[in-house]
This record gives sequence, structure tokens and C-alpha cells, in this order.
Amino acid sequence: MPHPPHDPGERALAAGAARRAVLGLARDRGFEPAPSPASRKAGITVRDLEPLTGARAARDMELGARRAARDYIRAAREAGHGWDRIGQALGLAPNADADQTGLTVAEAAYTYAAGHPQTDTAVRYGRSFLWRCASCDQAISDRGLIAGPADNEPGHAENCPRQAAAIAEWDTGWEAER
Repeated sequence: MPHPPHDPGERALAAGAARRAVLGLARDRGFEPAPSPASRKAGITVRDLEPLTGARAARDMELGARRAARDYIRAAREAGHGWDRIGQALGLAPNADADQTGLTVAEAAYTYAAGHPQTDTAVRYGRSFLWRCASCDQAISDRGLIAGPADNEPGHAENCPRQAAAIAEWDTGWEAER
């Protein structure tokens, strides 16, 4: 799987594409750009959204992109990719920001998908990320990286080959550490 570049130039291109998408969303809602007050002070005319309209459209785009990311993460789990591989694809790194302090790439990916562990809901009920196992066709309530695949992924059928392989790999890893 090719990994998208995560350098500042690529991020700037993505930011430009996001701004164009926000403008498109606002236009779809009937808002039209007008001359920007900031551009008039600089002696040039740039057409942009009214700031609050732009902020609302950008927030809606952000939430939509977050949902799309979770859908792709769900598809990646269903395709057999682990949390570490997903985190790498997302460009996550240990201690990259305050919300990821002390987390591995895999733990950061799970937190991105399932939400922060300190929310009221997570504290009361725990966290899970739902996906469907392609091997046993069961709904899996993925609990993240807690105690191994047998405990982390409840919902697999009793004879699920994917879960059996994951448990065998986990057990081999523990044997190697001893």
C-alpha cells in the first residue's frame, strides 16, 4: 500500500484543496463569495466567503471528513489491516500532539477512530470501534489494544480463521519475549 506523503508541501496542497471544497460546499448551500475586507486593505480584491459562513462550512467539512476517515478505517480493519498499519497510513507518530502523548502509533490510530478514552461516555461504557469480519461475517466490537485479539475483538464466530490467526500471532509474540 503506498503511503501518502506527509511533508509540509503536501499538507499545503491539501489545505488549498480543503479551502476550495469549503467554498464549493457553501456555494451548494446558496452562499456566494464577496470581496474580502482584508483584501481591500491590501489594495487587491479577493472574493471569499463571509467569515462566519466560511467557518461553518469548514466545520461541516471537517466533521464530514472525519466520518469519511472512520469509514475508511472500518474498511481497513475489515480488510485485515491492524491498528499500527492504519496509524502509519494516517501519518500518526508517537507524541506527535498533546492527545497522543505516550501512545504508540497503533494506540493513536485506535484513539482517532474510537475517540478519546477520557470522555464521559468512554469512562462509563468503554470504547469500541465496530466493523464486520470478512472471515466469519460477524460484527466485531473492537476494544483496541488491551489484552490480545481474544479479548480485544469480541464478536468473532467460534471457528473464525482470522481470529485464530491473530491469536496465534499474538501467542508467538509472547513466546518470543520470554
